[in-house]
Amino acid sequence: MKIINSLAMSLICTCVLAVLFSEICVAGVRAADNFKELDPKRIDEIAAILPEKPVGFGRPCSDRKFWDDPKLRARFNKFVAVAEKILPQKMPEWNDEAYLEFSRVGLRTGGQQMQGRRSAWLQPLVMAECIENKGRFTAKLNEVLDEYVGERTWVMPAHDRNLDNFNRKAYSVDLRSSAFGFELAQALYFLGDKVAPATREQLFEAIQQRLFYPVRRSLETGKGNGWLGSKTSPIQNNWNAVCLAGVTGAALAILPDRRERAVFVAASEHYSRYYMNSFWEDGYCDEGAGYWNYGFGSFIDLREILIHATGGNVDLFTDPRIRNAALYGVRIQLIENSVPAFADCGFRSRPSGKLISYCDWVLGLGLGNDKQPDPLGGNLATAFLDPTPCKAKSKPGKKAEGPLALRSYFDKAGVLVCRPATGSVCRLGVAIKAGGNGSHSHNDVGAFVVALGKEQPVGEPGGPHAYTRQTFSKERYALKLLNSFGHPVPVVAGNLQIEATKVHPKVLSTKFTDKADEISMDIACSYNVPELQKLVRTMRYEREGTGTVIITDEVVFNKPSSFELGLPTNGKWKQSGPATLEFIIGKECVLAEIETPDGFDVTSEVIDEQSKPPFPRVGIKLKKPVQAAKVVVRFRPAPAS
Repeated sequence: MKIINSLAMSLICTCVLAVLFSEICVAGVRAADNFKELDPKRIDEIAAILPEKPVGFGRPCSDRKFWDDPKLRARFNKFVAVAEKILPQKMPEWNDEAYLEFSRVGLRTGGQQMQGRRSAWLQPLVMAECIENKGRFTAKLNEVLDEYVGERTWVMPAHDRNLDNFNRKAYSVDLRSSAFGFELAQALYFLGDKVAPATREQLFEAIQQRLFYPVRRSLETGKGNGWLGSKTSPIQNNWNAVCLAGVTGAALAILPDRRERAVFVAASEHYSRYYMNSFWEDGYCDEGAGYWNYGFGSFIDLREILIHATGGNVDLFTDPRIRNAALYGVRIQLIENSVPAFADCGFRSRPSGKLISYCDWVLGLGLGNDKQPDPLGGNLATAFLDPTPCKAKSKPGKKAEGPLALRSYFDKAGVLVCRPATGSVCRLGVAIKAGGNGSHSHNDVGAFVVALGKEQPVGEPGGPHAYTRQTFSKERYALKLLNSFGHPVPVVAGNLQIEATKVHPKVLSTKFTDKADEISMDIACSYNVPELQKLVRTMRYEREGTGTVIITDEVVFNKPSSFELGLPTNGKWKQSGPATLEFIIGKECVLAEIETPDGFDVTSEVIDEQSKPPFPRVGIKLKKPVQAAKVVVRFRPAPAS
């Protein structure tokens, strides 16, 4: 009994302190708007156009006209069966050991999966109760919400390296906590008085402590939550868009004070411009196509969140850089809707058709998507985020894009994508990069990928499949998947490329015609090899017939040195002749015909570091050291058998 009383008293004290902390923080913001980069006058302007009360997406469960709509019920009835299976179950336990696995050995999967199993219960229970409105799921919902309040942290293990969140010393906001906080805020908005008063109060305060307070402090001090960016350090990545969307969406859904909500809207309007700095002027996305889906998708979520809240008065699509960033998802495509796996991009990644349709609908890109897209998201927070026809402030650009052209050349980034002509017998495509490295960089200057039909038999392998502590550390480029050994680039005098973000390779020339495209690049700066005097890589793409891709490396040393070319593949390979290799994936086969001075040796090594499945890296190594050499690899489709 004494133990129970002690725990109860501890909980009461914690709640009292939390309330006091809340009042102090709110009072502090009202008393002195001392933000590093936000204009208090702009906050006042935004506050004047926000709704008097907080509003989420969709409608509260009490609005039966909304929830009884047959179309809506047909869309969400599936959650009832899922929630019914949850009812008799015990919630997956929080596991400290799983969370701490990253701190101990650098593995993040166990902790993330543990958190994911627990958070997966929220959406089906909320949706099922809103669909039925019988109270059948309310007891379980309150139990689950109490569990979320009691979790030590909502931050992913890899983003809590000092365990400050885990030990509740200080809270920071990451990709997961911002998104999960948005989900929980939406749950409170949907459920209304179906949430027990004590649970509602504690959950509200937990969202304050873990989302709103840390971000407010960063807005005031300019410290912490570096994903916000700053005037002195503006270049950001997907974190900026993801976290701003989550925190601002949560604030708009549950913060009662209108000016408090306006602070977060103003922050999103201002700081989201730093996310756009992750794109080159030509629209190239340093993070790769997978992160375009994730980061730019979250940026679009944020745009819609702000448009809905302000009646279209705050529109992130007024930024003149938007059009090219939106077109990246189209322009980066090879044939058959596939993309090169540059940067941290998974093999066989695809650009989001939903995002492309949305951008076409809003920006008038001329891609043929004239109908309003479906709701943007599928989770609890974005399931009702219906795109608005807010086009008045958008800038459609000089002309409509139309169908995929013969090529896309990101001239600022030095990335070229070549495609066959529509209706031709050619099914071969290629992409190559001279630069374009920033966030999520690999050491891959000069890397390429050859596509045939729906497959990519040879070239960029993609990855990593899973991140570990090493992935984003000083040891990142010790991994063969991320350093140049795992990419289709040379090994020069036994040396791999130096860090790609620190070099500036030069495109020497380009030549584009309907029949063929060609690009030459000086990639010597990517190697710290004193004896290297010249290394020029040329890619020629010929559309005639079934198509040909020719990669030529011209190298000059001041003394005889070794030279090797790597050819990774996610398929199988075999040597079918003295100077011919075959790369096979699925039903597609590409021949590689190799020309070198004095012959070459073929080596093979399977790379299984953070790659799934492991992939072979085929090495073409010149038989003896050379002072000058030209190495030519001609890729073409294998003749039909």
